[in-house]
Amino acid sequence: MADTRTLILHHYDASPFAEKVRLAFRLKNLAWNSVEAPVIMPKPDLTALTGGYRRIPVLQIGADIYCDTSIILRELDRRYQIPQLTLPGHEGIASMIAAWTDGKWFQTSVGIIFGALGDKTDPAFIKDREALMGRPFDTVAMTKVAPALRAQWLTQLMWIEDRLAGGTGAGAGNYIISTKPGLIDVHAYMNVWFVHSQVPDFANECLEQTPRTKAWFERLGETTGQAPTTITGADALGIAKQAGPRLLVASDRDPTGLTPGEQVQVAPDDYGQDWVAGTLVQADARAIVISRRTDELGTLNIHFPRAGYIVKPG
Repeated sequence: MADTRTLILHHYDASPFAEKVRLAFRLKNLAWNSVEAPVIMPKPDLTALTGGYRRIPVLQIGADIYCDTSIILRELDRRYQIPQLTLPGHEGIASMIAAWTDGKWFQTSVGIIFGALGDKTDPAFIKDREALMGRPFDTVAMTKVAPALRAQWLTQLMWIEDRLAGGTGAGAGNYIISTKPGLIDVHAYMNVWFVHSQVPDFANECLEQTPRTKAWFERLGETTGQAPTTITGADALGIAKQAGPRLLVASDRDPTGLTPGEQVQVAPDDYGQDWVAGTLVQADARAIVISRRTDELGTLNIHFPRAGYIVKPG
């Protein structure tokens, strides 16, 4: 069984958000374990770890469980500082860029992909995503608006092209803000990878119109790292049970006045609001950490970013 300090990523191959983390692993050349999670519910091993949170990816390090790509990437840079992906002088910018790539641009990508797939989409997948989002997942409507979405997608791709064209100095323009890749590149790469993996003809057509972006995308795609070790969900649960969460200093800097030791619930603020209940350990303007104890796994600490999540008493 893997060491309790080993990185374990719960993901599936087609997940664009998981690809962000996989790219970060490659850029940092990190060893990691892979648990293939189901694309749709039920996800019994994953939700046993998270207390009900179902989104992908989830990073497990022993008995510490990190939910949401933003806090996963932050934790990787904290633990493994060479090479840093949060490049000096650009702190905070990556989070601003992620708000765009994970929001408007991602929704455009989803519409293009499922508009292209149309009635080929598995009905079980549609039903699952409707339950997740709380609204219809209408591939017929996506097909109708696909031409407009394709134009919008290309426009957003050209923002990367403009940025790459604006670099100065020797080697500038290789990456979005530097001569080496950083978190901004990881965030921006996601939608290009997602559309290219699902609708390659359209993506290639766009990349031919944005040659600097094409070269940037290919450079990142050629990044190599350590091949993951495949383990099962049951293996991951066993590792969590053997481990204990990292000790944290209780924090009373919560913007809403919650204090450590209170019973709270946490959920995303947009969709997939499966509330995770536990005891508050830390909460401030950046992150929320709650502790959960089960007979099966013992004590786990569940980590969430503050941006994009709601925490309430209960």
